[in-house]
Amino acid sequence: MDIRIIPTVLANTKEEFEERLAKLLPASNELQIDMMDGQFVPSTGIAVDDLPDLKQWDDHLFEVHIMVYHPERYIEPLAQRGCRRVIFHYEAIEDKRIPELVQSIRGLGMQSIIALNPETPVERILPFTGLVTGVLFLGVHPGFNGAPYVSSTPERIEELVRLTNGAPRSFYIQVDGGMTPETVGDVVRAGATRINSGSFVSKADDPTAAIQQLMEIAQAATPKMEKVKAAKRSAVPRPRKTRRPQTQQSHTKASQHAQASKERRGG
Repeated sequence: MDIRIIPTVLANTKEEFEERLAKLLPASNELQIDMMDGQFVPSTGIAVDDLPDLKQWDDHLFEVHIMVYHPERYIEPLAQRGCRRVIFHYEAIEDKRIPELVQSIRGLGMQSIIALNPETPVERILPFTGLVTGVLFLGVHPGFNGAPYVSSTPERIEELVRLTNGAPRSFYIQVDGGMTPETVGDVVRAGATRINSGSFVSKADDPTAAIQQLMEIAQAATPKMEKVKAAKRSAVPRPRKTRRPQTQQSHTKASQHAQASKERRGG
């Protein structure tokens, strides 16, 4: 199972962003950058114009979580700066415009991940799971670093797995917010394979060690997740094979064949 721990860079100012980015770059080759417009969420963060050229770190993969209205305005500037994955919110755009947004992201060589807030019913994103690379569950109400964890997150993940008839194959499940050693195992057991961690990693004295701690717990939870899936698969009743009733014609042919065999033996 490909588990990934992806630190989050959440900052309210350009200076704070640069400081946190410099701290996390040596710790992981995958990073998430959070952007907020002050409307979709109460907080504001780094603006697109202040985002550095991410291509200068060619050994890193950057994803950007845009907690904004009008996400289509961010797609081209993010591609120009070297973003590889764009996380947009289901709640920020009309349903009918989501396929067009995903196509524009894909057309610029990036992957799309659809995010949903804790209060959004899981079934609302079902029409779009076949379009995106991943589905991201917010483990907190977005916009604040260190916001309290929403304990129903594992159950929401399990609901998506159930509604998509088992372990998702065309998309992965990601969780962002509230990920600590106390919570990461539960979401992995539920079906998540991508874990974003903000405060726990960014505020640690040793971010590398914090990431390793989360990874060890996540990997320990993985075998249990696989056993649960296997048990569910084996519990599905298989249809019993039934013998086709012998028709009068087939019965006659069988009798004729038996009689011919008897005659050949001289019976």
